[in-house]
Amino acid sequence: MDWRYVTGESDISWLPVLEAGPRPVYLKIVDALAGARSNGRLQPGDRLPPQRELARLLGVDLTTVTRAFSEARRRNLIDANAGRGTFVTPGEPEEPVLDLSMNMPPAPAGLNLPALIRTGIEGLLKRSSAEALLAYHPGPGSPVERAVGSSWLAETGNRLPADRVVVGSGAQALLTAIVLSQTREGDTILADALTYPGLIALAEAARRKLVAVANDGDGMRPDDLEEATRRHGARILYLNPTLQNPTASVMPEGRRRELARMAEKLELTIIEDDPYRRLLAAPPPAFLNLAPERTFHVATLAKCFSPFLRTAFLAAPDQQAAERIATAIRGTTMMAPPLMTGLACEWLRSGLAGEITAAVRTEAQARQEIARDILPKGFVASESGLHLWYPLESQLRSEELAGTARRRGLAISPAEEFAVGQEFPNGFRLALGATPNRERLTEGLQGLASILSGTAGPSRPKV
Repeated sequence: MDWRYVTGESDISWLPVLEAGPRPVYLKIVDALAGARSNGRLQPGDRLPPQRELARLLGVDLTTVTRAFSEARRRNLIDANAGRGTFVTPGEPEEPVLDLSMNMPPAPAGLNLPALIRTGIEGLLKRSSAEALLAYHPGPGSPVERAVGSSWLAETGNRLPADRVVVGSGAQALLTAIVLSQTREGDTILADALTYPGLIALAEAARRKLVAVANDGDGMRPDDLEEATRRHGARILYLNPTLQNPTASVMPEGRRRELARMAEKLELTIIEDDPYRRLLAAPPPAFLNLAPERTFHVATLAKCFSPFLRTAFLAAPDQQAAERIATAIRGTTMMAPPLMTGLACEWLRSGLAGEITAAVRTEAQARQEIARDILPKGFVASESGLHLWYPLESQLRSEELAGTARRRGLAISPAEEFAVGQEFPNGFRLALGATPNRERLTEGLQGLASILSGTAGPSRPKV
């Protein structure tokens, strides 16, 4: 990476030239910080420019720099002192002692997942052709994989024809394929003011614009969706309506129907990102069922089983749309990994997938109960969700709280990591699944509760 030095300023020769490329800009900034610390351009105790000044120097928006600083703090590259600024930390970069930031399913209660993976792969290799598992499987997936995916997606409603189903190497790969096949550079994607960071990174890398739509207690507001669509000429709407990331909200059926009618009126294409649905006993109907003719529905297995299984299924509005998705996959990730996809399909067909999901749900419920017992009241959560949302009073920004927690050995996710634009609710997300057991989770939540006891209390989010 090239470097530059700006005369007349403090020494900021570590700043990168942000050249075009697929890596998100905020991670390029973090890479530059890490590299400068490693090669001595930045020394422990060096003060960094204010975030607004850094955004101006780099020619990026403030949110990008805020996300970069949040990630740099998570890696222990920098630290912030209220009223003094942001400084390079001493010592070697290290991961947090307790991770309450990575949103992943906990180890399923009563099941030995590593043993199931080991025996599952061994059995798959015995029953399947090694040549098939070692070969390229470009495109939408094999007929068998697509049929299994159709059965999995049928839990959201009627079973789809297999030619409308596409298999991908995780939700992010499928989201990328949708964006590349349905939009052009410069197009606008509408989303919640707080949304999935993977979408933010994807839009940045693909040079698509993200625009926030206002929310109320039931979720995205149809009237503001109409206004934003007409103002920005948008054609794509991204929704994560069930156990939304990061706010943990579940959009009620009535609001879903209102948004489906508005999408039809405005001729919007809906991207429904639905990783958490199977953690709920009785989730509301999916947009795939309410507006099937305009919905791309993405369902990953990573949040029901483990990130180990890089397998996700997509339902497209029609066969032609599925073929366009397959073309985009060939140009990006090429294919879903055959071994992982084969194991996932084995588990789905045998019923083991349902057992693992039920065990993950049981463990998630236990961890939510621990959180309810320890944390101050006021957070938003579901009985069996993997995360919760804690709104904060505006006097204390979540980024500051995340810095305080990091110094206490805890990693949490501030609102800035999920923000679309400059106006967004203040709060933070807690992920309950990454800690190895309930005892460690209890330790982490008690430490966080101690921090919160010295701050302003929670408030309901305002969108």
